[in-house]
Amino acid sequence: MSKPSPSRLHALLLLLLPLVTGLLRLIGLTLRIRRLDPHGRAPQNCPEPTVYAFWHAHQLLAMYHFRNFGIRVLVSRSQDGDYIAGALKHFGFGTVRSSTSSGKVAALRGLARELKHRQHVAITPDGPRGPVHRAQAGAVFLAAMTGAPLVPFGCAVDRAWRLRSWDRFEIPKPFGRAVIAFGEPLNVPSKPDAGEIRRLVQELEDRLGELEKTAQAELARGRRA
Repeated sequence: MSKPSPSRLHALLLLLLPLVTGLLRLIGLTLRIRRLDPHGRAPQNCPEPTVYAFWHAHQLLAMYHFRNFGIRVLVSRSQDGDYIAGALKHFGFGTVRSSTSSGKVAALRGLARELKHRQHVAITPDGPRGPVHRAQAGAVFLAAMTGAPLVPFGCAVDRAWRLRSWDRFEIPKPFGRAVIAFGEPLNVPSKPDAGEIRRLVQELEDRLGELEKTAQAELARGRRA
């Protein structure tokens, strides 16, 4: 039996997306998710268009918990990007598609347009290929371009399948517990110089690490309670 051609396999996988997203939705319904938001910056509480930053590994938890808020996400123009965009659409997200040829500046401009239209956007600063938990400058540049607040959040789950990928991508297991911890916005000036950009990227990286530890500590307290 011959293997399907790449184009037919791509079409088949797109047809299977509703089944996959349905399974993810069922898993999400079983999760007990606690949100720590002392500053009122979660999408559920914040009417102001915001740039959200979180680590790449936690995309499934974030996709489920922040579904149907119309948050815009940057997705590559590739076959893998087609699958991601399809899954995001099923969960009520919008996408901004980018390609290697169009460059990072064009991608940021696309996200900036969404913020101008009063939509939240989300960025994984260590994506799309790492290094893991090492922030890149895109989120900081976007906040500087638009004046939108840059809000980091950290995630923790107590039970998950972790892929053997560069980011140890997490698939939460059914009936698990999760915590999402939001921090204060970073103070990003409109025209930061190179030194300020480096400092802000490091600050974002540090805060994301601290918020992930906060979420993990909250999980641990729940287990002891």
